[in-house]
Amino acid sequence: MVKNPEAQGAWLQLQLETPEHIVGFLLKSLHHTLRQSVDEALRKQGLELSFAHFAALFCLHCEPGITGAQLARRAMVSAQTMNAALRRLELEGRIERRPHPDSRRADSWWLTEEGADLLRRARKVGASIFTRMLAPLTEAEIANLESCLRRCIAALETAEELPRPTALGGRARGEQTPAEAR
Repeated sequence: MVKNPEAQGAWLQLQLETPEHIVGFLLKSLHHTLRQSVDEALRKQGLELSFAHFAALFCLHCEPGITGAQLARRAMVSAQTMNAALRRLELEGRIERRPHPDSRRADSWWLTEEGADLLRRARKVGASIFTRMLAPLTEAEIANLESCLRRCIAALETAEELPRPTALGGRARGEQTPAEAR
């Protein structure tokens, strides 16, 4: 896990000019720490899976028959990382490859019974990490966090530029909402 927790958390003490400077960094740090925690917990339970392997199994459970490229996007890993994970899982008999029904160039991937069993065990380990991560938050804070993150994702996926909020939650002076600007 973290070799020196005090050193890793030292950057949290930095006071930056605006929230925009640190929010992305905090999200990336959370993502990295979460992946490390899941990887370590899986290893401790004797499950030789990386986060990418776990994500591939989970995605195949949810969407049987999808392609490797789709798996990579859903797991938020590179195509190369997913390709290596798929090859290993296939060699171990956890997944199987079939011709894709719509493309001669793509394979579709399917979970085997052995893969489904491994996923069930890995999900228990993952659930314990997510529980630990969210333990300091109340149910209302968790719901609010999820809502805020979904709105941030939606804002980045929309082509319309949104006004920058001020520290008090309103618009910066002189800024209009998209509706007001019309």
